Amino acid sequence: MKIRAIVNESDARQKQYIAFLAENFPRLLVEENPDMFYVVGGDGSMLHAHNALSEAQIPFFGKGLGTLNFVMNNYNNDFEVIDGLLTGRIVPDVIETLKLMVVIRKKDGTVIEKLAINDVIIGNNVMDWHKFKITSEKKSFNAMNLRGMGLCISTPLGSTSFNINNGGSTLPLEVDLVSITSIVCDHRVNEIMIPQDIVIVNESLRQNPVVYIDGIANAIPLEMNDQIEIKRSEKKFKLAFLNKEDFFSKRTELVQKKR
Repeated sequence: MKIRAIVNESDARQKQYIAFLAENFPRLLVEENPDMFYVVGGDGSMLHAHNALSEAQIPFFGKGLGTLNFVMNNYNNDFEVIDGLLTGRIVPDVIETLKLMVVIRKKDGTVIEKLAINDVIIGNNVMDWHKFKITSEKKSFNAMNLRGMGLCISTPLGSTSFNINNGGSTLPLEVDLVSITSIVCDHRVNEIMIPQDIVIVNESLRQNPVVYIDGIANAIPLEMNDQIEIKRSEKKFKLAFLNKEDFFSKRTELVQKKR
């Protein structure tokens, strides 16, 4: 297997690990045609890696050097693991999960397209009061007027983060469903839906909300009458683990703590 390491040279926590790779597996730092990405860092590093490589159709394997390391692999025998992956002695488990395509149509004609693996959150400050009009392909929302702080649309992978803190349901990873929850609004929205084309028009008069795609790194300000389209991506996010059961156990433990 050919592997490309995704590292952050400006992160002091990774400096020693990058030196380890350079000494023992230098090819990982320059591989141009990988079969898998080897993402070093924490969960944020995985989000940044996907954002930079969102069109890739190969698995992302995480080496945990962060704090929570929820979607990362945790191990200390790095030489044996990397060598095993390269030679095929270790074949990782790959989980394929839903991605969302987000298309933002600005009133000036600009079109912004992004892929989300966790969630799309529309809102901004705690005391803001926005107005949105929501319509969906299968009429789950039919030109619904929603007023309040904002809205969260979550994938199964992201359903254990902001979504569950906002009262949404945890979704099984293997199903194509989305969780949609309102954030302090005049109508309580808490829906589980089959992915479908959803159109959200910003009609806010006083404050301009922001679209956050997989966290604050992808923050896109909205203006009056800007439109957000959210739909199922034909591509899947491929997340690789040494043992997927360990990830499922971490996920269950995290959910139980938040219930």
